[in-house]
Amino acid sequence: MIENIRFMVVLTKLTTSFNERLKRNLESLGISSSVYLSLAHLADVKKAKVQKLAEVSSITSGTITHTINKMINEELVIRVQDTNDKRIFWIEITEKGVSLFNEVHSEHMKYLDKLLSPFTEDEKNEFISKAKYFGKTIEKEISK
Repeated sequence: MIENIRFMVVLTKLTTSFNERLKRNLESLGISSSVYLSLAHLADVKKAKVQKLAEVSSITSGTITHTINKMINEELVIRVQDTNDKRIFWIEITEKGVSLFNEVHSEHMKYLDKLLSPFTEDEKNEFISKAKYFGKTIEKEISK
C-alpha cells in the first residue's frame, strides 16, 4: 500500500514539475501552453473541431472557447463553417498562426533539449516505454 502512495506522489510531483517548467518557458516566449498546444495540433492537421483542440490541450470546453476566441482576435486561427453540415465549425490555422508556432516551437524545443540534457537517449526511451506500459495497464484495469 505504501508503495502505491509513493508511486502516486512521485508521478504527481514529476508531472507537476515538468509541466510547470514547460508552461513558464512558453509564457516567457509570449504564448500560453493551451495556445501552443492548439497551434501545434493545427500546424499538423491544418483544421480541427473545437472538441479535439480541447482534448489535445487538456483543457475544458469552456476554456477552449475562450482560447479559440483569443486566437481568432490575434488572427492566429479562423472559424469556418462546414459546407455539408452547417452545425459544425472547424478551426483552421492561418499563416500568422503557422509563423508564430514555428518561431515559438523552435525556441521551446531548445529549452526542452536543455531540460532533458541530463538524460541519455536510452534513459528517455526506457522511461517512455515504462510510462506507456503503466498507462496501458491502468487503462485496462479501468475498463474491467
